[in-house]
Amino acid sequence: MNTSLKRHALLITALVIAAGAATARADSLAAIPTLAGDTVNEGRAITSDGQFIVGLSGSRGFLYSVGGASSTYVLSSDNAGATIANGVGYRTSGGNTELIISGMSSGYVTEWMTADGGATFGIKRRNTSYTYNTMPAANALGATTGSDAYYVSSVIASAGNPVGLNRGSGPWVATMTYSAKGITTPAASQMNGVSASGKAAGWRTTTAGVKQNYVLNWNGTATPANGYINGLLGTPVGEAFSISADGTAVFGQSPITGDTRNWGYKATIGGANGITETGITRLSYFGDETGSTSLQVPYGCTADGNFAVGMDYRGIEKAVLWSTKEDWSFVLDLTEYASANSLLDGFSRLNRAYSIGGNADGSGNLDLVITGTGSWSPDGGVTPYTTRAFVMTVMIPEPGTVSLLALGLFGLLVSRRRK
Repeated sequence: MNTSLKRHALLITALVIAAGAATARADSLAAIPTLAGDTVNEGRAITSDGQFIVGLSGSRGFLYSVGGASSTYVLSSDNAGATIANGVGYRTSGGNTELIISGMSSGYVTEWMTADGGATFGIKRRNTSYTYNTMPAANALGATTGSDAYYVSSVIASAGNPVGLNRGSGPWVATMTYSAKGITTPAASQMNGVSASGKAAGWRTTTAGVKQNYVLNWNGTATPANGYINGLLGTPVGEAFSISADGTAVFGQSPITGDTRNWGYKATIGGANGITETGITRLSYFGDETGSTSLQVPYGCTADGNFAVGMDYRGIEKAVLWSTKEDWSFVLDLTEYASANSLLDGFSRLNRAYSIGGNADGSGNLDLVITGTGSWSPDGGVTPYTTRAFVMTVMIPEPGTVSLLALGLFGLLVSRRRK
């Protein structure tokens, strides 16, 4: 076994020891039910507390309450059905908590509202005069309890068109306030993730078509504050993918010194305009990444920006979890971890993790809830494997609850972070 694989095996051992040292285990993995008549689905976004998941089932958007027996078709009371659901979050309106879902219906950007977990939906929020109808694949909506505001981003998918960052607020049906940043031909732009604070992270191309890390910050009806952030090369080359709820942590990919392939990073931003870069750190890696120009993609992150999920290309796409906490940094191959804990339950591989939420359990431990896509068969491959959405819970103990042995084993992997 080569050194990198040994270190990864030790990582799995460390997590098993750490979890065993805690008072309870919460690890689990399950396929998310498809909508009736469908055979494939994908989990695209999850609420910050890990309770609700949205995504794509066949050609329809679904809502799933974690632990439930079935998924729900996202269909407004006035019969606007989702062709995809790509964002989900809570807001507070009139003293009530509402679940807002973003996605597409009939080719237009749309939001749906449910106040009862999907048992019923209000009428749609959609504007057929609005032509910015290309949205992020995942984590497309930013919202939080305590505020009635939510944010979505979309774009006309061709060069020279503005990129939009819009704010919904007020009683349902929410009033949408539109804003946009102009993009000059031949450049193009798109946001990949949206925060609850009104920031969005994604990319803008150079005139030569090279993607650069790009951030927008809501500024009322005026042009959003906007700017580039540097990747691991110290230049803007790269692509941002996700952003924390408060808009201070951005995750993305960029080349590194001596390597034109793209690796994962976490950047911090702030300043008077909210988008000035204040630091950047390379995400942990295994050392056996190969076979792609895009080796790490952090599609989603927790509300606090301490954890991210995505894809690590190890000759094939593998879903992974990153911790970026200073005292507890690591990368975990979710398929290998599930296998080591006898959790695979019909999955042969977890391919991509798109979104992550979770809660503390009262003892300082975190139950992280992750969704994405994997290859699944109900009978170990007798029935052909299909693309299925998964929901996985991984319990991460706080370092103070973990044995010194486990901490030492984690240290073997942490040393790879900044090489």
